[in-house]
Amino acid sequence: MPSETFQTLIKTIKTGDFSQFEDFFLYYKEMDFLDLKDSEDFEKISDNREKCYYLALAKLLTLLSYYRGTGDEAVIFNEFSQLINISDKLGIFIEVKKIPFRFKIIAELHLDGMQKGLIGRIFVIIRFFNKYNLFERNLSSEELRLIEDIKKNDKPLIANLRDLFGTVSNSLIFYSCKIMPYDLLLSNEERIRNFLNNPEYRSELRGRLLSLNYLKTWTDWYSMYGLSVRNLGSIHQFLDNFEENYDGVKKVIEFDIIYRTFYFGDDEDQEFHEIKKHFVSPENILKNKDKFLEKNNYNFYSLSMVLLGGLGPQGLGFTYSTPRGEIIEICSDQKENEAIIIKFKQYLKRKFLAKLEKEMGRLGIKADVRKKIISYLSSILNPKNLISYYDKDLILKKIRKFLYQIDEFQQVYKSELKDIIKKITKAVSIILRDIKLKDQFRTRMDLVEEGKIKSEDIAKLTSLRGKSHYDVLRERFFFQNEINWFFNDYSNEIKRS
Repeated sequence: MPSETFQTLIKTIKTGDFSQFEDFFLYYKEMDFLDLKDSEDFEKISDNREKCYYLALAKLLTLLSYYRGTGDEAVIFNEFSQLINISDKLGIFIEVKKIPFRFKIIAELHLDGMQKGLIGRIFVIIRFFNKYNLFERNLSSEELRLIEDIKKNDKPLIANLRDLFGTVSNSLIFYSCKIMPYDLLLSNEERIRNFLNNPEYRSELRGRLLSLNYLKTWTDWYSMYGLSVRNLGSIHQFLDNFEENYDGVKKVIEFDIIYRTFYFGDDEDQEFHEIKKHFVSPENILKNKDKFLEKNNYNFYSLSMVLLGGLGPQGLGFTYSTPRGEIIEICSDQKENEAIIIKFKQYLKRKFLAKLEKEMGRLGIKADVRKKIISYLSSILNPKNLISYYDKDLILKKIRKFLYQIDEFQQVYKSELKDIIKKITKAVSIILRDIKLKDQFRTRMDLVEEGKIKSEDIAKLTSLRGKSHYDVLRERFFFQNEINWFFNDYSNEIKRS
């Protein structure tokens, strides 16, 4: 649907001019863009205008399949929202259950997302569907009993849905636990067909490819948003090793753990052993130990930094506990500026300039030189922006350019200019110094000990390219649920495979 044409239609409807309405929607009525009709409510609609209206809403949803998680979905979301919001102009009382093909559309979007690795888009679309109650359906008494049982016995699941999608309706619970796992079945069967169509693979591999252990690799050893993720095993193993190595005195300790790793391949299962060196704050572990082991506790606690054998390019990583009693490692890259745990050394313009002037004075830079530099920086720095070591190189580049353009520095201070710039560089570097990951981890553990930050909030502050470790952990938890329900509901299909 061309956005310009759609906006013209919206404008005419808002003004009460329906001249383009019938022709515009007739186009969508005549389009057979999906073969199956999955909405009995839609079939009961007799009014042509209303029927075309709901078809247009469905058509907008199908257009989501053309986007690949780059933010362009916002165009479709916006147009869908506008069409929903003008229903009163058309004399239509909107009922989302009348929108045809809703579940077929999102199933196809999920299959596309799973097959093409567009994981982030799956959550964006579920969030959008949930916002407009597009999962709403008529639930039987048996289905309602199942939902109530889930609410009572799987509180972390409900907390996870609320965390990811906001409002948790019965229909969202049913969709997550009963409908989406079927999409997983379809996706897995498609993957198996692709394998079996390859003459290099044998048909007896089908059972292996549908095994729980094989599917668990989706959430136990994989990459998401450019971050490598690994399930290291039970939190009990970690705590046992901690207790063996803690002497009751040290503020930080290091210890090794040998992990057994299973790889479930196409031909045979293999077992590996690897050593990881953990860097730990005992205070954090002792303070939160009971919470790590507490059932129904939907939190992801910071456990350690991996100094050797980690998933990152320098062998680094960070580990967290999960509500299911696991220890999960997520890679970290010392070279990635955005992979900062807590944003150290950030200053508002006024405070930065005060510190810089003081530091330049301490290094012996003359008062008139300091005054010129501070005046110049005051004019170019935005008072609303926080200044951190990300800005260090740019600030120094501007200062050098500024000094070399002033005649006074080419004459009076010519012999001293290199030394002045060297001292300014040192002053800026002292104030905006880079902090290594190990130091960052130690500092955040100090903040936990001081009660200034919670251990379970650390993952939210650790990010790479806009996605936090917390996003990875909570989305992984959601997919674990899908796999569990998949095996719960389709064990017979798996046995017959």
